[in-house]
Formats: sequence, C-alpha cells, structure tokens
Amino acid sequence: MTIRPTWKLSGLALAAVVVVGACGGGTLASQTPAAQASTPANQSAAPVGTPAQTITYRCTKGDGQLNGAGSTFIFPLLSKMGDDYNAKCGVKLNYQSIGSGGGIKAWTDNTVDFGASDAFLKDSDIAAATKGEPVEVPVTFGAVVVAYKLSGLSAPLKMTPDVIAGIFDGRITKWNDPLIAAANAGVTLPDTEVSVVHRSDGSGTTSIFTTYLTAVSPDWVTTVGGGDPAKSAGKTVEWPVGLGASGNEGVTQGINQTDGGVGYIELAYALKNSIPFADVQNKSGNFITPSLDAVKEAANLPSYPADLRFNLVNTASANGYPITGTTWLIVYKDLSKVLTNQDRAKALVDFLWWAIHEGQQDSAPLFYGTIPASLLAQDEAAVESINWNGQPLLP
Repeated sequence: MTIRPTWKLSGLALAAVVVVGACGGGTLASQTPAAQASTPANQSAAPVGTPAQTITYRCTKGDGQLNGAGSTFIFPLLSKMGDDYNAKCGVKLNYQSIGSGGGIKAWTDNTVDFGASDAFLKDSDIAAATKGEPVEVPVTFGAVVVAYKLSGLSAPLKMTPDVIAGIFDGRITKWNDPLIAAANAGVTLPDTEVSVVHRSDGSGTTSIFTTYLTAVSPDWVTTVGGGDPAKSAGKTVEWPVGLGASGNEGVTQGINQTDGGVGYIELAYALKNSIPFADVQNKSGNFITPSLDAVKEAANLPSYPADLRFNLVNTASANGYPITGTTWLIVYKDLSKVLTNQDRAKALVDFLWWAIHEGQQDSAPLFYGTIPASLLAQDEAAVESINWNGQPLLP
C-alpha cells in the first residue's frame, strides 16, 4: 500500500473566496499590516538553487495592496505567500481564485495587477492584449491528480493512460472495467458507476490535464477533438461525459458527493480533503505516486525556451509524474501603460522578485515544486525586464 502524505493548511477555505478590495479579490494576506513596511531594503535571503548568493528585497509598500486573479491551482500557495509577504513588507495580496481563463481576461482588461494561469499565453491571448507586451514568470509547479471516491478499496488505484482517457471520454462506465482491473491485479473492484466531474470554467488545470490526454491517447484526440489535437487540449474542451464544476474547489466537492466520483484536481486539494488519488503510469512504464519529488523530476528540464512558454506533461523522466504543470504570473512589461503610479509598479516587481526567491520556501510544505536552479536566471531576467516607460523598476 502506498503511504500518502498528510498536511494541514491553516486558515484557508478552499470552498470559496471572500470578495474584497478594489478589484474584488479574495483576501489572502493577514488583516494586520506589518509594523515595518518601508521602501528601504530590510532582510536578505538566498534564492532557491543558489544558496551562496545574497538577495536584497526592497519592500516597496505603494498603497499597501496588490490585486491578482486567476488560477485556482496556485491558490493554496499564493495564500501562504500572501501572508508571509504582508508580514514582511506590509503589502496585502488580494487574489480572486476564478480560474486561469478568468485570470488571463482580468489581466488583459487591466482590472488586476497580475494574472495567474496554469497555461501559458497563446498567440491569440498575446494579440488580444492591446495594452502592451506580456511578461510570463513561472513561479511554481504542481501535480494534477486523478482523484476519486470509491468505497471498499484497501490501496490506491493504478491508472494507465488508456484508463484515464477511457474514464474521461466515456468509454469506461464501471469501476470494475477490464482496463482498470488489468492495471490493478489482485484488487477487488466494485460494480459502481463511474461519475465524472470536470471543470466548467476556463481552467489551466484543464489545460494541463487535456494536454496530457492529447499527448498519450489517440482515442481522446478522436473523441474530443474530432482528430484535431488543437481541439482536444486547452482551458476548455467539449467534454463527452460528466458534470461540470467551477474551480478546483468545485470539482473537489463534486467528487466527494458521489460514491464512484472521479475528477482531476491539484494535489493540494486532494490532500486537504483526504481524497484518494491514483498512481499514474508514465512514459517509462513506471507507476508514479503524485508527490513533491515526482513533480521536481518532471519540472527540472535541461533547458527552457527563451519566452518561458513550455509544458511538462508526459515527462521523459523515469521517476517524474506525468501530469505535472506550471503556474505563471503574468504582468505587462511596461507598467507605465497600465498602472497609475510608479510606486505601485515598484511594489509589484518587488513582490515578484521576492516570490521567485525567498517566497519559494512556501512551496514544498504545500507540495508545490520550487523553481529549479536551471530556470532561476531566466525568471530573474523576466522580472528585471519589467519597466516604467523603458526605465528598469528593480534597483
């Protein structure tokens, strides 16, 4: 039997987000600002992957808050980061956990300071951003798990790519289907109906999951995309089976409501709600338990593209989890075109700089992957490129 990690996420309500602030964001930071929140640098820390280097954080307060929206995948991590950054710098992070599609739209429309998405911007997204050029900063990595509620099992199920595709394209309708049984020798499976729950909103988690299915299953491409991979993967697809729910929170609730329920959610949500999830067979033929180490294996690429747009699914790593994804924080490159004052712009880049360095210490306790050493320099260059009318914002 595979032993699953347990954890507690204090003070985080995953079922809903309280709407506050100028942009309607959920309050992720402490309600009490730090006593010391000034423009001069205060503490220093070493960035992930380069322990010998000293990083200085300027801690510009601006008007004391930053607003973001998007990915539900990253919400548990941004909650902890928000608390820690507020304690350090007196800047409250207001964030709406509305899904990656909503986050991209909010960023495009300039109703938030940053968007968060588990899918990198498509060319059409960039073309729609008439207010300027984007900067996409990958800040964390995580596992999308196939979570289920099924009575009477003594061990986690194993799932092959064919099993996962068959469940979500409607070919597998009972939990004792021969394909599931073949992957789980010796396990007595019930004759329970499979009850699929999928995302109803534009979702980066959906993009990760359907990009994986498109990579591993020709049947999925045929059934969902009509043979076109561009239609079988994305933030929204035409689901052939199942009920829709909003956000990782909604899918989590949907799975829990029915014996036989199954859906795809970020690992943190499964752990928080004690929902079983499957070991998934990767490209090397190994069944991998979703875990921090398995996410790290998938995320640590030999190199990354210059525009930082990449996907990690169907990893070639023998020990990597095959449904691993990235979350990007997205901002405009020239903030003078979208923000009202330079202090707010400095507060935004200061938070981003902190998030890719000291803020990474919040990732592992919540089972998110930290920025690999091989990626950090590119992340730093991306944040350093953000400017005010051509002038750098970082000191």
